[in-house]
Amino acid sequence: MRLNSIQGRLTAIAFFFIIGTAVTMGVAGFRLTVNFENERFRDHFSLLASYLASNAELGVLLGNQKILEGLTENMLAVSDVQAVKILGKNGEVILRREHENFPPELDAISAPVVSQAMEMGDSPFLAPGGQKEVVGQVVISYSHTGLAQLKRLLAFRFLVVSLLLAVVPVVLYWMLSRAISAPLLGLLAVAGQVSRGRMDVRARGGSLHETNTLAGAINEMLDALEAQRRKLDEANAAMARQQVLAEVGKFSMIVAHEIKNPLAIIKGSLDLLKKEGPVAPELKEQMMGFLDGEIERINRLIEDFLLFARPQNPALRLVAIEDLVGDLAQRMRFMSGNIQVAMDIPCGQGGRELRCDHGLLERALLNIVRNGLEASRAEDAVQVAVTCTDRHLVFTVRDCGPGVLAEDLRRIFEPFYSTKAKGTGLGLAIAKDVVRAHGGTISVVNPKDGGACFTVSLPVEMEERG
Repeated sequence: MRLNSIQGRLTAIAFFFIIGTAVTMGVAGFRLTVNFENERFRDHFSLLASYLASNAELGVLLGNQKILEGLTENMLAVSDVQAVKILGKNGEVILRREHENFPPELDAISAPVVSQAMEMGDSPFLAPGGQKEVVGQVVISYSHTGLAQLKRLLAFRFLVVSLLLAVVPVVLYWMLSRAISAPLLGLLAVAGQVSRGRMDVRARGGSLHETNTLAGAINEMLDALEAQRRKLDEANAAMARQQVLAEVGKFSMIVAHEIKNPLAIIKGSLDLLKKEGPVAPELKEQMMGFLDGEIERINRLIEDFLLFARPQNPALRLVAIEDLVGDLAQRMRFMSGNIQVAMDIPCGQGGRELRCDHGLLERALLNIVRNGLEASRAEDAVQVAVTCTDRHLVFTVRDCGPGVLAEDLRRIFEPFYSTKAKGTGLGLAIAKDVVRAHGGTISVVNPKDGGACFTVSLPVEMEERG
């Protein structure tokens, strides 16, 4: 139970208020009761002293020790009475009795022994005129043992009563606060589940009218949201179907357009080869070149479409940087003699590794190089630079073409977007997806001296091979 919750605060307030009230009332009641008992305790021994004095009159007047001893023994039998002393008229001690080992700190109370003068004429024992005469004094010494026991008993009872008066209201307050906070916590749990996408949960209001009303309002809101979500899902599904149909139509048109031209060239070449009569060796060789080139073009086109329509999940594994760069440079030399490769890999980086799909990454990088070749003239060179730092492997491909127009820079990596007459717009889109799948970045800028410069940055494993 936290103090920043409703239940915690209500319980804390009730606890301190009720505990304070119970303690205050308990202390005040205990003091009043103790003071009353102190008075009663002293009055009790004052009454005993008066009783002893009234009964000791005859023994004092007669000087009868036996009478006085009987009275004294009876008085010592009373609880907390520790000593009894009877004095004569002139203060002399007539009789003294006390318990053995009585405590040193005692309170004493005295009472005069009074002789009543009766109208019976002169008497040697009575004062003339019928007046009262003090003939002696009794002193009773008593301890506070019984009073201390009584105080302890009263303190224990007041403590128990105070605890009961404090605990019971605190428990009642806790139950009340729980009746308020439990439905609110339930509403919070429902809100958390709704935020995670579950719309089938409903709130419970508990036993209070207010929380029931709040839960009902939230449930009505969830019902409305669920209905709106179903409508939105249906609308999104319809839009998705329309978008798929549109993409399929666009895809089909591009495929048909891109395959139609190579097929026309292939058909024309086959018609020339099928003509009767001898065919010049030069023409035959030229036609066979056309056939090989267009078949390769169709094959590459179909591979690009398949790779884009059904992208592969890269099978990542650690590959030595020098192996990847070496294979890439070898393939670029086979592609064209106009590709200039410059590698800047320090000797200390020779043992570093890149976590990648070798074949898939190589194909994406070659797509960028091929794009540079197609954008450049036949006599222009495409410059490829490979650099390796402590954390990144960077490929830079720079061509000598016209560059990328400003309005095309933000769309250059979109699928089916191409600035070339014979392009499908898939090469750079595929390259971007592959680079991102490897945790890297790809970008393009127009250098001031012309052309376009594509940069690919890939993260390098920090550990070195031992």
